[in-house]
Amino acid sequence: MAFKFLRKRKNVKIILWIITILIIPGFFFWGVNIGGDRQSQYAAIVNREPITIREFYDQLWKVEERYREIFGDGYKEIRDKLNIEKNLLESMIREKLLINQAKKRRIKVFKNEIIEVIKSDPAFKNEKGEFDEERYRQIISNMSDDQLKKIEDQIRKEIILQKLKDQILSETNIVVSDQEIDQYLKHTQSKNIDRENIRKMLLWQKREKYFEDWYKTIREKAKVIIYLQLDKKNG
Repeated sequence: MAFKFLRKRKNVKIILWIITILIIPGFFFWGVNIGGDRQSQYAAIVNREPITIREFYDQLWKVEERYREIFGDGYKEIRDKLNIEKNLLESMIREKLLINQAKKRRIKVFKNEIIEVIKSDPAFKNEKGEFDEERYRQIISNMSDDQLKKIEDQIRKEIILQKLKDQILSETNIVVSDQEIDQYLKHTQSKNIDRENIRKMLLWQKREKYFEDWYKTIREKAKVIIYLQLDKKNG
């Protein structure tokens, strides 16, 4: 386990936002009846891999907490417009499919990669931009091995998903032509724009679209059964 290794080495930084999410307790079930049939246990099944009701509502609680922090009292007024439940479930389905694709491609994450991500968090740097071991120790001192493992697993998952995306994009040759840059400039009011910055932006947009189109193909071929009734409001 990377965190145990880092504890011994005394040289680590943790991603603070992951800690914040994972240490928040709460499995809130709004009227969910946990029974013996699949409809009461699962939110969805993705290529035979289940997303449980417990997993879904745990994630929903965390998402809603973040929205409340952002919008405050105004969150209640816009909640229904955000379509949170549907978007969250689709996001969880997406993650299942992408992780499955990464397994098929035998994408792996090594311990040193996790350590590097942990060490890169600026939240644990001092005024000189150096890692502050004392600040790190204060945060992890009250955390159990189970909590640290959850953090490590989350980091590992993020690395896997990024590696998958990089691998998919490496399989194509996406370029931005001068004509495309000229066309973009015709539709903007600003004249002092660096062409190379425009090229980078358009390239990023193309790469994102390519990956999303690739994912849509995976999603269409997947066998996804949704049990959760998303048209019902959770009060």
